[in-house]
This record gives sequence, structure tokens and C-alpha cells, in this order.
Amino acid sequence: MIDIKLINKPISVPIRYNAYYKLVLLLAIIEHCAISKQASLQLIHFVFWGLRSEDNYKVVYDFSKKVRETLPPWSFEEGIDKILILSYINQYCKKVLVKNIDTLEVKITESGEKVIAEIKRLELFKEDFDKIKALSKIARSRLDKANQQWIIF
Repeated sequence: MIDIKLINKPISVPIRYNAYYKLVLLLAIIEHCAISKQASLQLIHFVFWGLRSEDNYKVVYDFSKKVRETLPPWSFEEGIDKILILSYINQYCKKVLVKNIDTLEVKITESGEKVIAEIKRLELFKEDFDKIKALSKIARSRLDKANQQWIIF
């Protein structure tokens, strides 16, 4: 009889797919790009899309600096639901219902702010943080207006 043994070998996973890395980016996006440290899911997805490539980042950067008013079709970030769950479980973020527009948003908590402060103190993810910080605040109304201008036909 043949004896088969399976050995698990660790594989290298790029950091951009690591859930905790994305969680840190989420906290940075909420802190630097959202107004009152409270972000819509649309803003979160939009900034994550901008971080995927330099071309995407240029679009987001130009939009944030009001160089452009329209946007090309952009896509949602895969796995953001898992990142949000991690942020809620670890109490880095909380859900907030915005009653006047009847939508759910994500707000950074004091614990989340402490994580961001510690990461900055240790100078971790500096390049990513600098890119996110350079975008500055993006108003929900501007993003909504730009996305309403998409035309299919």
C-alpha cells in the first residue's frame, strides 16, 4: 500500500490582500478622507479603488482636488465586508445611521484613532498613509453628484 503524506507549506500572500492591512487602510481613509471621521460605504470603496493603481489614484486625487467633476465607472473593493466586520468586532469602527438621508455610514471610534496614532508613531505604512492623506476630505454630495452622471447608452 502507498503511504501518502500531505505537508502544508506556507505561501507568501501579498500584503495588499491581508485583512489587517486593509483594516489599517480603512481606518486611514475614514480619518483623512471622510468628513467628521464618518464615511459612506461609497467613499470607502471609491478610495480603495483609487489605491489599486496609479491611474486610478490620479482620478481620485484630481477629483478630491476639484480638478475634475466627473468620474469614469469605478468598481467596488472586494472583501470590504470582511474588513468592516473586523473593524466592528475589534471596536475600531461603529455603524452610524444618517437619518436625513437614510443611509448607513462607518465612523472611526476612539480605539480606531489610537491604532492610527500608534501606526503613525511607528511610521508604518507611511507611503500608503501619505497617499490617503494627500486626498484630503471628499464630500459625500460631490461623490454622489459625480456618480449620477454616469451614462450607459
